[in-house]
Parts: sequence; structure tokens; C-alpha cells
Amino acid sequence: MSFLFKFAVLIRYIGEMTQKEFEHIAGQMHSKALRVARIYVALEADAEDVAGDVMLKLWAMHEKVPPDDKVEHLVGILTRNRAIDLLRTQKQERSLNESYEFLEERNQHDELEYKELEQWLEREIDRLPPTNAIILRMRQLEHRELEEIASLLGITKSSVSTLLARARRQLLERIKQTKL
Repeated sequence: MSFLFKFAVLIRYIGEMTQKEFEHIAGQMHSKALRVARIYVALEADAEDVAGDVMLKLWAMHEKVPPDDKVEHLVGILTRNRAIDLLRTQKQERSLNESYEFLEERNQHDELEYKELEQWLEREIDRLPPTNAIILRMRQLEHRELEEIASLLGITKSSVSTLLARARRQLLERIKQTKL
């Protein structure tokens, strides 16, 4: 068929459908939309949603809807397209949810590794000479200044720097030995 012929046929069917005419065919078309939607979607609630969406779309374009048997064909196409859109959306949501689940699992795994590393680090700090361990904790964990640490321990600031450097070096050597 030529484009002009199809266009002429379309013009012939486009008429103004009144609300009364729409209500007359709406029941039949809703049933048709529901049957087609059930073919594509698994859940009854989704099929109902698709049919409802199609009926809304059909009403939105009611002034351009042909008032005869072409409406049924139009409802079939609209329903199929809406059902496919719904399936695509659900697939994307499922994909996102799976990604989030993977990230949650990964975060739980990372958190467990972090806790294990933290426990190992605590044990290694405890193995340092007592003064070195105290200075390292005060500086790295409590974020105290060198002057404050020196005054609390009753030693000079340069001694604190030396002991801190020694503690860090010892800890680094233990980390290299275990290859963490």
C-alpha cells in the first residue's frame, strides 16, 4: 500500500469520539488490554496496571481514536508496547538491585577485612616497647601534638619525635614481614 492510501484510510477513521462513545467501548477495550498484558507480564497486578495505563492513554487520545474495529488493534499495540516498557523498567530495577546487593556484600566483606586488619594492628602496637606504643597511640589515634605528648610523659619534644619515628619504623617492618 502506498503512503497516500494509508494516510487516506487513517483520515477516514479519525473522528471525534465523545465521552459516551468512549465509555461504550472502554469495557471491551479494557478486557482486550488485560488479555494482551497477561501474555507479557507475569503478575496479575502488573497486567492490571498496564491495562489501566492503556485506558488512560486511550482516553487522552480519544478525540483521534477511530470509532470502529480499528480501536481494538490500537489497544493491542498500545498494550504490548506498555507491557514491554514495564518489563524493561523491571529488568533495569532488578539489575540495579543486584548491583546494590553485590556492593552490600562487598562492603560487608571489606568491613570484615578492615576489622581483622584493625585487630592485627592493635596486637602489633601492643608488641612494641611500652613507651613507643603509648607515643604512637597518642600521636596517631588521639591526634595530640608533640609538645603535649612530651609534657604528659615528662620527656623532651625531640625524644618524642625519635621514639615516634622508631615506633613507626618497627610497625612498618612488621607489616612488610606479614606482606599485608
